[in-house]
Amino acid sequence: LFVVLFSASHTSAQFGVPKAGEEGSAVPDHVLRETLKNDGTVEGKASVISEQDAVDMEAILVEARKDPKTMEMVEKIKNENSPELIELSKLPKEQVLIGMKETLDNLKLIEYLFQDKEKAVIEMEKEGMIEKGHLKKYKKNPELLEEDTRRGLYFNFISLSVVGGFI
Repeated sequence: LFVVLFSASHTSAQFGVPKAGEEGSAVPDHVLRETLKNDGTVEGKASVISEQDAVDMEAILVEARKDPKTMEMVEKIKNENSPELIELSKLPKEQVLIGMKETLDNLKLIEYLFQDKEKAVIEMEKEGMIEKGHLKKYKKNPELLEEDTRRGLYFNFISLSVVGGFI
């Protein structure tokens, strides 16, 4: 379902955002070089993210840096030193980028999915994506599901960005 929905979604770029790897970019140049070689591979393996993915991620990170609440959350995550965060920080950058890309894809997907909010609740329920305890609340207020979904995905993206050292 999500693959079908994602393929129908539309993404737009933001002007004035530096390309990944440029000065001021949140995606470090060495990571970009490793993930986006000229032939689109990393040591013979398929590239982890596309250049467009890097640009889209960069746009989110640039805006995140401007938001005081997000930066407060980032500092809190960094200062927690939770066992989970410590374990995740041991992952290769490629794994973190894959997680960020999946989250980015889901952020793009919800633009399409929530065009019909009531249908989104039904579809997410069918896919088992809504906890039973929250189902009644979301059926009554589908906008809340959209808000919670966006908030959760954003938190996931920012958390992975912290783990990867991108923010």
